[in-house]
Amino acid sequence: MKLLSLISTAAVAVVAASSITFAAETPKIAAIHAQLYYEGSGKLSDDILASGENTLWNTIIGEGGAGAPSNFTLVTVEVVGKDVPIGAVKVQITARGYKAKIVGQRTMDVSIYDETTRFLAPLFLYDTGCDEIEVTAKLIGKGVTKTTAKAVIPFKCGE
Repeated sequence: MKLLSLISTAAVAVVAASSITFAAETPKIAAIHAQLYYEGSGKLSDDILASGENTLWNTIIGEGGAGAPSNFTLVTVEVVGKDVPIGAVKVQITARGYKAKIVGQRTMDVSIYDETTRFLAPLFLYDTGCDEIEVTAKLIGKGVTKTTAKAVIPFKCGE
């Protein structure tokens, strides 16, 4: 009889636990960030899109606001939300350069679970610094809001 009572109690606990709902938040793109990668030191710059004041003129030789030579850029797309099941939402990042040629692209699962409320999706771009780059980030999945965001990295070169 005690075993039957124990099994009944366990079954009730499982049913009660399965009916708990989490306060899920629909994922959305919060921001697109970009940082110069300094090949001479291995360090990253501050976000070159944050202030809008950074002069990206002749970045490949360290002029303008670059601070040091840079031929590489790390793009990071910030996705916010809560309790997004793994595999339910993907983020696609596409970077286009001169004549809209794709210079980088990546699609990955968004992983936001437990107490985590943001996911940073990286895309590393090579041979950057002279041509303007347009970055597009898109969420793919059911029930997502603000599914697309764009940013322009205004690289330019000249004499």
